[in-house]
Amino acid sequence: MENFSLYCKTYNKDFKSFKRLLASFEKFNKDNIKFFVSVPEADFELFKEFDGGNVKLITDESFAGQYFETEKYSRYSIGYINQEICKLAFFEAGYAENYLCLDSDVQFIRDFYIKDFMADSKTPYTVLVMEKELFCEKFYRRFTAKRKEWIEKIFMAVGLEDRRFRTCQGMQVINSKVMKSLKNDFMAPKDLSYKDLIKISPLEFTWYNAWFQKCGLVPEMAVEPFFKTFHSRVEYHFARFRNIKFENYKKEYVGIILNGNWKRPVIQYKNPNIFHKFIYFILKKLL
Repeated sequence: MENFSLYCKTYNKDFKSFKRLLASFEKFNKDNIKFFVSVPEADFELFKEFDGGNVKLITDESFAGQYFETEKYSRYSIGYINQEICKLAFFEAGYAENYLCLDSDVQFIRDFYIKDFMADSKTPYTVLVMEKELFCEKFYRRFTAKRKEWIEKIFMAVGLEDRRFRTCQGMQVINSKVMKSLKNDFMAPKDLSYKDLIKISPLEFTWYNAWFQKCGLVPEMAVEPFFKTFHSRVEYHFARFRNIKFENYKKEYVGIILNGNWKRPVIQYKNPNIFHKFIYFILKKLL
């Protein structure tokens, strides 16, 4: 078992995005960190070329198939629900004591090491934030009320009284000891399955984060996100108008996430051009 590894659950529609992620992983992975990648059985042959070296390809069904949802019950697709289940259940495969969950649209942008994600050999850094700035953004408001409601449901369900409601949207280091406790000490006594958790609230990382804070099995080493996430094209363009260069992000983050669901995808972060710099200069003078 690895003490620390990376994990990504992907599938055929994210093939191109995953190839970009893998290329950046191979370029910047300086500690030979293992990368476990799970795909549906039907997609195994498509991704088989990537199996080898520091990359281990497995099927979703090999560790999470018994927990999968088969009936649609919400606005989310069955596939979306099952990918959340995979992220929670991956510890049961027994490959890693701590694993950083990655989405396919992640790109590493600088050299990274185990020390970027682990405070010491036993203690992971845990992303725990209140998301205040994101909740203020107009482009995010249609998600805000519902997300807050879902977060509060999870905190109430696990009995965590903390009005900060700290959690994260993704790219979390998940500790197997905490997940075993969530399953054995919370889910089992209530006869809950992973899909039952998602039915209560479809925020897989908040289930982990809330129980992490509740159980206290692992020392809390809270950090801000490892990756800079651009949730919308508006956020991406505003960053360029603020004259933020790619190098600025490299100093503070190990990677960038440009949401792959945009109607006009952006493959890489582009530095501000002359137009962005001109607007920035004018605003700076005026204000």
